[in-house]
Amino acid sequence: MKKYILTSLLFLILSSAAVQGQAALLVLIFGDKVATENFYFSLKLGATYSIIHGYEDGKNAMSLNFGLVNNIRLTDNLSLIPEFLPLSSRGIKDVPLLTTGDPDLDDLLVDPESSDRKLNYIDIPVLLKVKLSDRFSISAGPQISFLTGATDTYKSSPIDDVILTAELDIKSEINTIDASAVIDFEYILVPPRGGKGINIYVRYSKGFVDLVKENSGTKYTTSLIQFGATFPFVKE
Repeated sequence: MKKYILTSLLFLILSSAAVQGQAALLVLIFGDKVATENFYFSLKLGATYSIIHGYEDGKNAMSLNFGLVNNIRLTDNLSLIPEFLPLSSRGIKDVPLLTTGDPDLDDLLVDPESSDRKLNYIDIPVLLKVKLSDRFSISAGPQISFLTGATDTYKSSPIDDVILTAELDIKSEINTIDASAVIDFEYILVPPRGGKGINIYVRYSKGFVDLVKENSGTKYTTSLIQFGATFPFVKE
C-alpha cells in the first residue's frame, strides 16, 4: 500500500501543464498494463458550470474540464482518489464594465456589448471514496487550485459598424491559490470489459478563498458544478 501511495504522490508532483498531454497519452497506452485490483488510473472529461459569488449582475459560465485520476483501493468499500485536472476554468459573462486602468481605453469602452472574466486553474482534489453499492459511490475531500491565467475581455462599438475587443491580463490581481471542499457522486455506467469501463459523475465544489488580492470590499468566491465521464483502466 505504501508503494501505491508513494507512486500517487510522485504522479501528482511530476504532473504539470508541460507534460499533461504526454501523461494522458501514457495512460491511454499503458493504463491497463499497470492496473491492478488495488491501483489504477482513469481519464476524466466533463463540463463545468461555474458561479462566482459577489457579482450582483452577470451570467454564470460553462467550460470544459479534463484530467487524470488515480484510484487507490484501501478496503473493499473505501478508496483514496488523488486527481490532477490541468484544464479547469471559472468565469462570469456580461458583468458591468470595470475600469481597465487605461483612461484612453476606458473612454472607448462605452456601453460594452460584453464584459467577461475568465480564470484558468490546475485543480488537485484528494478525495476519499465510499462504495455504496456495486455501481454507486460517493466521494468527498479537499481541493487546492493553482491559477494559471486570468483575463478580462471587453467588446464595445465606439463607432458604428466598428467592434473593439480588448483583452487584459489580470493574473497579478487574482490570488494564485484557491482552496475548496468537494463532494462527488459517481455511477458505473459500463462495467469494465477488457480492463476498461465508463463511469459518469456529478460534482460540487465550494471555494473559500477571496479571488481578488487586497480586496477590502465584496468577497468573491467560486462554486463549481461539474459533470461528465471517467474512463478507468481497471483490472477485472
